[in-house]
Amino acid sequence: MKISFTGSVDEENIRSFINEIKNLVEKNPDSTALTIYISSPGGNVDIAVELFHFLKLLDCKVRTVNMSCVNSAAIIIFAAGEERISLSCSSFYVHSITKNLNGNFTAADLLREVKEMSANTDKVATILANTSNKNKSYWKRLMRKGCLLTAQKAKKLGLVNDISECK
Repeated sequence: MKISFTGSVDEENIRSFINEIKNLVEKNPDSTALTIYISSPGGNVDIAVELFHFLKLLDCKVRTVNMSCVNSAAIIIFAAGEERISLSCSSFYVHSITKNLNGNFTAADLLREVKEMSANTDKVATILANTSNKNKSYWKRLMRKGCLLTAQKAKKLGLVNDISECK
């Protein structure tokens, strides 16, 4: 089974994508593998973590393929692959968790948002540490400074298992 995920990691796209996967699995009950081709600028961390867990619970092997860029929250989806492949010309971007705030906020509101951002940073760093050969503090450092990873660098870090040449 093969499917593509492109676009932003937002609730609408992820809910639709989960339904597409459910339909694909239902139509192919004997399939032992699902390949997900990803190209995404990222988006919402919470919904990306939800998709990560959904993919981990599937009864088939999940292979993820970076087709061009897997940025921000999309890295969480990529990390769900048991086998993780990147095209040699593809990249990954990791950065600090950000939040768009509109309106007036009390100090308590802002502290709550900071705690949530810190918890999400910890979630992402844990997922990346469990997927790669680097620890959580390493990933937190990369996230803090913002870092563009080539496919080759991502492979050295253990985020990518294999690199396929761009043709």
